[in-house]
Amino acid sequence: MNGERRQLKLFCIPYAGGSATYYLKWRRHLDQDIKLVPLELSGRGARFEEPLHRNFQDAVDDLYNHLLRELDTEEPYAIFGHSMGALFGFELYQKLHFNQKALPRHMFFSGKQAPHINLFMTRREKIHGLPDEQLLEKLKEYNGVTQEFLNNHELIKMFLPVIRADFRMVETYQFIADRYRMNCPITILNGSHDYMTEEEVKAWEMHTTNTCAVISFKGGHFFIDEHLSQVIHIIHSSIKVEH
Repeated sequence: MNGERRQLKLFCIPYAGGSATYYLKWRRHLDQDIKLVPLELSGRGARFEEPLHRNFQDAVDDLYNHLLRELDTEEPYAIFGHSMGALFGFELYQKLHFNQKALPRHMFFSGKQAPHINLFMTRREKIHGLPDEQLLEKLKEYNGVTQEFLNNHELIKMFLPVIRADFRMVETYQFIADRYRMNCPITILNGSHDYMTEEEVKAWEMHTTNTCAVISFKGGHFFIDEHLSQVIHIIHSSIKVEH
């Protein structure tokens, strides 16, 4: 190999109501030795004509098959998920471990509390079954959608069914105790004014046997838009430690 480093693939999973195409703008910022690979869920982006997932595990299986199709044996890779995507990233790792596949070098969990916190989500109302107007109001409260989306009636009409389906998956997600602890370093990113508490974010550390870095940004749920250059810098510095 003459000392050459292999290109590392960065698989990115979208937030509720979003498409993996959201991450395409990252490509011009990432180093050449990192290849961005968006993991698209059915019902959005290039897969818009496909039916939306109603079941969380079906979506995990879909992402798993997509990732394996993109990956060569022993090829180094990392996974980044924002919000709902972070939860999918965690469960994707579980499925990869269970099936004895090559595991990621690094995991990035953004805008989401630790997965076991969902066990205690009964104190938070479920919103996926609300009428459209009430659902939009709740999304505003949670900073769960961008202002650009709220100002565009065509976007609302097109993507509200996607958002509703995604919230159904997240709100009916069941964390299973005694999961595999990740053996790679993990990095947790969160916004200082997001809906989750500092304790809920830091609780990710119990899910790895390796290091856990928690980095907070000023902002709400979509802090990754406001601080894109810093997020990319963190990805670079985190991956290059072990790449």
